Amino acid sequence: MAAYSPLSARPLLPPIITGLILFLLLGTLRGLARLLFSHHRCKGRNNSADYNTPGEGIASGLARIGEDVFRWTGPAAFVVFVAVCVWGFIAFAAGRSG
Repeated sequence: MAAYSPLSARPLLPPIITGLILFLLLGTLRGLARLLFSHHRCKGRNNSADYNTPGEGIASGLARIGEDVFRWTGPAAFVVFVAVCVWGFIAFAAGRSG
């Protein structure tokens, strides 16, 4: 009789743990990036022409970096999700075959 064995789920633990860690890191990075650009609105791309003080120029640069990081962490999370699914499928297939 074929009963459920807890050993059959063991090959799936590394992909699941890795995926959760990567999603946690991407979520944290996305949240920090959102904080950087949400509190500061950029006037333009040329800091020296738009701002009178170095602090305003630095804040604008950080806001642009934050916006770029926020924009790219969404597609990065999708890539991580697909890679973890493929890795999990391979681990599951390898665990079942032997």
